[in-house]
Amino acid sequence: MNIDQLRAQRSSGFRRLRFEPDLERCYRNIRNEGIRERARPVSAAALLLFLVYALLDALILPPSIAGETMAVRLLITCPVIAGVWWLSWRNISPGTFVALYGVAYLIGGLSVVAIIGIARLADHPLPYEGILLMLMFGYFVMGIPFRTVSILSMLVIAAYLAVEAATGMSLRQILVNGFFMITANIIGMVGSWLSEHRQRAHFLDRQLLETSRHQAELESQRKTHLITVASHDLRQPLNIISLVLENLTANGLPEHQARLVSRLKHSVTHFNNLLASVLDVSRLQEGMIIPEPKELSPLEVMQQIAATCSEQAQRQGVELTTETTGQAVGVTADPELLHRVLQNLVVNALDHSNATRVSLGSTRVGEQLVFEVSDNGKGMDGATLDQIFAPFYRNSRHNDPGLGLGLAIVRELTGLMGGACEVTSRPGHGTCFRVSLPAAKAPATATMQHAGNTGHSNRDHCLVVVEDHHEARHWVCQTLTAWGYRVQGFATAEQAVDQWPDLPDTLLVSDIHLPGMSGHGLFDVLQHRHSVAGGILMTANTAHPQGYDPALRLWILHKPLIPMRLRAAIMHLTRSEN
Repeated sequence: MNIDQLRAQRSSGFRRLRFEPDLERCYRNIRNEGIRERARPVSAAALLLFLVYALLDALILPPSIAGETMAVRLLITCPVIAGVWWLSWRNISPGTFVALYGVAYLIGGLSVVAIIGIARLADHPLPYEGILLMLMFGYFVMGIPFRTVSILSMLVIAAYLAVEAATGMSLRQILVNGFFMITANIIGMVGSWLSEHRQRAHFLDRQLLETSRHQAELESQRKTHLITVASHDLRQPLNIISLVLENLTANGLPEHQARLVSRLKHSVTHFNNLLASVLDVSRLQEGMIIPEPKELSPLEVMQQIAATCSEQAQRQGVELTTETTGQAVGVTADPELLHRVLQNLVVNALDHSNATRVSLGSTRVGEQLVFEVSDNGKGMDGATLDQIFAPFYRNSRHNDPGLGLGLAIVRELTGLMGGACEVTSRPGHGTCFRVSLPAAKAPATATMQHAGNTGHSNRDHCLVVVEDHHEARHWVCQTLTAWGYRVQGFATAEQAVDQWPDLPDTLLVSDIHLPGMSGHGLFDVLQHRHSVAGGILMTANTAHPQGYDPALRLWILHKPLIPMRLRAAIMHLTRSEN
């Protein structure tokens, strides 16, 4: 049933207590299963009630009558009720159980009629209140469907009136008793109709809510799929463009061409930041981002940010520095989200502050580890500070690039990690952003150094590139070769396993999604063979969290690859071997 059919059913009403056939079947299945569960306490209570009545028969009625009435209760009525309770736990269809439940109700009512008849034949008439009790029990306690209980109750009343007529009751008394019995039955029918109508209305409401929720989940899944596909399909060509530009820069172009390449790199970086911001906002709105906190080294986190942003800082003539108090302290955060937060803050300072110096530092304040991104730029006034974290807010609308999402994303991601973000600034005195996160014990670190000051030859390491996209593989290999590494490239994981170089300190640089064996599977095989010193897995699917796993010595990096971050990750793996 779709939501339009449900709404049409609710609009048309159901005074006859019938739905459209498909919906009626669904309702009856749910209703019948509910009756089965309801029958357990009801049958237990009814069994107790009839046992009490059997005891009262023994105490109140003459022995000749009590023997017969107790026999009816104990040999017919109580076994039938006990059978209902037993059947409620058996594996029979709900519809079959409800039919047997109705039969048990009819037998219970007829047994009361039989007891009244036995007493009347012995000239010890009993009142018909027992019949009234059975009627109300069927209508309001047992929960039998309206039509079924109405028909069965009429049969019980008819049997009672027939017994009274057969045992000599006067016509006038039969009419009086019949009037009260039928009146009580009508009251019960009205109450039963209202109860079932209310149950059907609640059923429709629940179905509408469930269908709406299901449609919302499907829509969310479609959006999630769209975001994932868009992310992958846009990042792959950007990855190739970024690598091509890195190689053009490395080839020593003439000055005017070098300026052109620099402008292209800046535009590609800007476009990549815009894409990342839009995708981040979409993922936040769809609830796709779930933090995976770990204990991180603040120094390594800041060095990764410096490596990622140093080229942009150099191009803009800005001094980018990192500072730490030297305290042995860590931070509990999701590595990918923390990198995104600090990168956004540093890029924001580089793009919008007009500063000549940007500093990234960390210090412990109580139980918090506070990252500070400060600059000596133009600063902001109070009105700007009040709106700086609002989505799509831009301080200099005509000159500053971007969508105004970076700082909004910073606050959202920080909040997801259980932290807080604040800013202080004065016009002409620079700006300082502070990100506070839970402090942790200091993890073991392997300090990275800048790529330009390695202290050893890149030729000491061999890098194996596995990428099924031919052009992407070519430009990754070209970039790594230009950086001075020995490089081998393969299109599949199986080729890499078969032709893996027998060299020490070999690193894997692989796409995650490969035909056949995945990048993760390849790294596992190589680790099991003790053939790899570490790895970098690349992916355009942002559902895979970025970051470093020190236990596996494995980096996950998103495409498009930022050359400086790729280089920093390689340097981290090579330096940590020493």
